[in-house]
Amino acid sequence: MQKETRNIGYFFDTCDGGNGAAEAIFTDFPKFTAAAYALASECGCDMGCSRCLHSTACPQQNELLLKDVGLFLLEVISQAALNSQNSSSIFGG
Repeated sequence: MQKETRNIGYFFDTCDGGNGAAEAIFTDFPKFTAAAYALASECGCDMGCSRCLHSTACPQQNELLLKDVGLFLLEVISQAALNSQNSSSIFGG
C-alpha cells in the first residue's frame, strides 16, 4: 500500500507581532492565489525575476525556481482553492 504524501506551504509575516499578511492570505486564499497568478503571468520576463518570482533572501539564489512550473502550480492551487472555498480542506483540515 502506497503511503499518501502531502505538500505543505507556510505563509508568515516577519514583523514583530505580525502585520496581518498571513491572516489575510488564510482568510481569502482564492483571491491571494489569483492575484499571485496574475502578477507572475503578466510579468514580461521569461524565467522569473525579482518582480514576479525570485526572493533576494533565497540561499540558493533562486536557481531551482522555474516560472512556467510556478504558473502551472499557481493555476492548479487557485482552481483547488476556488473549488473548496467553503471548506478547510486546502488548509489540511
